[in-house]
Amino acid sequence: MAKFKTVWTRPQAILAYSVAFLSVSITLLVGLFQSQFQAAPVSLFLCAIMFTAWVGGLKAGVLAMALSLLSFKYYFLTPVHSLALDSEEMPRLVVFTLAGVFVLAITGAQKRDEEKLRKTGRELQANIEDLNRTQQALHKAQAELAHTTRLTTMGELTASIAHEVNQPLTAVVNNANACISLLEPAPSHSGEGGPHGASNLEDIREALGEIRDDAERASAVVGRVRQLAKRAPVEKSPLDLKDVVKDVLSLSRYESVARRVTIRTDLAQDLPPVLGDRVQLQQVLLNLVMNGMDAMNSVPEEKRILSVLVKHAATAGTAAVLLCVQDAGIGLKAEEMDRLFEAFYTTKPHGMGMGLAISRSIIEAHGGRLWAEPNQGPGATFSLSLPSVARIDSKRIALEKN
Repeated sequence: MAKFKTVWTRPQAILAYSVAFLSVSITLLVGLFQSQFQAAPVSLFLCAIMFTAWVGGLKAGVLAMALSLLSFKYYFLTPVHSLALDSEEMPRLVVFTLAGVFVLAITGAQKRDEEKLRKTGRELQANIEDLNRTQQALHKAQAELAHTTRLTTMGELTASIAHEVNQPLTAVVNNANACISLLEPAPSHSGEGGPHGASNLEDIREALGEIRDDAERASAVVGRVRQLAKRAPVEKSPLDLKDVVKDVLSLSRYESVARRVTIRTDLAQDLPPVLGDRVQLQQVLLNLVMNGMDAMNSVPEEKRILSVLVKHAATAGTAAVLLCVQDAGIGLKAEEMDRLFEAFYTTKPHGMGMGLAISRSIIEAHGGRLWAEPNQGPGATFSLSLPSVARIDSKRIALEKN
């Protein structure tokens, strides 16, 4: 009994049952006071049942059906104004009841389907939000992993970086000592004379110029290292891929000398700019260069040649830039080609297996493609293509027009 009272006193239940009473009452008034109805307003009662079940739910619809059945019998079936049953009117009453049950069932089924659809929509929205959060977390994890991989690669270049910084600093020290010597007063000897100050001043000016140039060299190396080491958001801007190549080869120059690797470059002129993040593209190229050197560790020194080529390319008839890193190492086996870009797969004894996987994800995020193929002779070639800025702008204009 307590449960029954609780259901009836809920605000939603009161509103639903009020709709049942109101809809049946209006239907009854229309049927009684409009003279054009020559027969009982069966369709109006069915509409009242349908409306109540849709708005108030199944229980309110059952109440509306019961009220409609009583009103139909009391006001429109003989004997009128009585609930007594006449055998001749029994078929009409049965048909009305069956029609009401049918309408109630159909409306209830539609209402349930609508509620299921809304629930599914809410669940889908929640899943989309979860997916977006997961993707954001994945992007953050990928950025952290890429940063860690950069630091690992730079750790392998410690000797090369130290040499690139130490060389200009040594020159700075030597030139500074020369300046100090030139500034010291020359001993005077009797019978000797002549203007030495002007020549010393010219030598000092030349030495100071060399100090400035060497300091800028050292600063440039430190700047490149800081760029690769810092954790910064992706910033894409138009850039010349040749500059990326020069920065990377400058960092890895001493490493190539230590490994007895000859680096040859073929950089085409008048290349279109590409839209990319300089640090990420440096990371990709540095990984490919280091992999090429590793692949030639067991090759005779005179055959250790690493070629870096940058040239024009066309992808789907539009301008692009192609960069190739070709080594003369041990090459790649057929089974290795299929898994080369998988995460945690490596052919090195102490490799992590993340460098190429991260590199491919970076290039694909730039709208490009990274792939590998065996050479006709020894070694393998890793190639990447990036769309030019003009191609990206044309795509953007086409999308805006559509």
